[in-house]
Amino acid sequence: MRRTRRVCPPLTFALVLSLGVGWTVPLHAQWTRGQPGKLWVKTAFFLQKTDERFAESGERTQWLDMGESDARALYTDVIVGIHPNVDLWVQIPFFDLRFNRDFDPRRTTGFGDIRGWVRWKVADLFDGSTPVAVRVGAKAPVGSSPLDAEIIPVGDGQWDVEGFGEIGHSFWPFPAYAELWVGYRARFANNEKLKDPGGEYVFLAEAGVNPTPGTLLKATVDGFWGRNWIVERITTGTKRRILQLQFGGGVQFPRPLWMEVAVRVPASGRNFPAGPQFVFALSAELN
Repeated sequence: MRRTRRVCPPLTFALVLSLGVGWTVPLHAQWTRGQPGKLWVKTAFFLQKTDERFAESGERTQWLDMGESDARALYTDVIVGIHPNVDLWVQIPFFDLRFNRDFDPRRTTGFGDIRGWVRWKVADLFDGSTPVAVRVGAKAPVGSSPLDAEIIPVGDGQWDVEGFGEIGHSFWPFPAYAELWVGYRARFANNEKLKDPGGEYVFLAEAGVNPTPGTLLKATVDGFWGRNWIVERITTGTKRRILQLQFGGGVQFPRPLWMEVAVRVPASGRNFPAGPQFVFALSAELN
C-alpha cells in the first residue's frame, strides 16, 4: 500500500516552470517545412512579474514572505526540413529568474534544459487543407539544477520523453486556420533529488486569421495536467497544472520577418505563478 502525503513544492521550482510551458509555437506547426534544408527560426522573449501564485488547492494566493516572482526567458526555436514530410525541431531557452522580497532576494541566470523533436506529417486530408502529424521528442537536463534549495534552478534536473498528435486545417480561400495538439510527457525520476515529478497530459488549441496580407491575429488555449509527485519513494498529494489563454497579433515587415506580440493569461492552475505573461517574438522562414 502506498502512503500519500502532501509536500509544498519549492518556490524556485515553480519559478522555472512558470515560463517552461511558454512554448514559442510555430505558425501552422503540423505543416512541415516542405523541402530538405528549409529553415524556420523564431526567438521569443517572455516576461512575467507577479506577487500571486496558484496554491496547492488551486486558489490564488500571495507568495510566501510577501515575495514577488520576476521571471524572464528567451526561447530560440529552430526547425529544419529533412524531407518533404519530416522536420527536426530544437528549442533552447535562456532564463533570468528572480524572487524579490525585503530580505534575501535571489537571482539566477543561465541556459535551461534543451528540447528536441522529430515531426512526421502522416496524412494530408481534404486535398491538403487538413494535415495530420505525429511528433516525438525529448528534453535533456542541461540546465543547472543544484541540490541547494536556496538557489533558483534553471533546469528540472531530469529527462523527459514526449509524444504528440497534431492536426490543423486551413479554411482557404477564407484566410484563417485552426490547429490542435494533444500529447503526453513522460518525466523521468531525478535520482539525485529522490524526486519523481510524474507524467503530464499536454494540449494546445489555436485559431488565427489574416485580416490583411502580412498581418495576423490569433488566440490560443494551452495547458497541462500533471500526475502526483513521488518524493523519497512516497506518493505525495502534490501535482502541477496550468490552463492559459493567449491573445496576440503579428505583422510581416520586412519580408520574410514576422514580428509578434501577445499576452498569456492564466485561467487556473496548481503550484504555479498566477500572473500574466507578456510575449515579444521575431520569426522568419529561410531558404
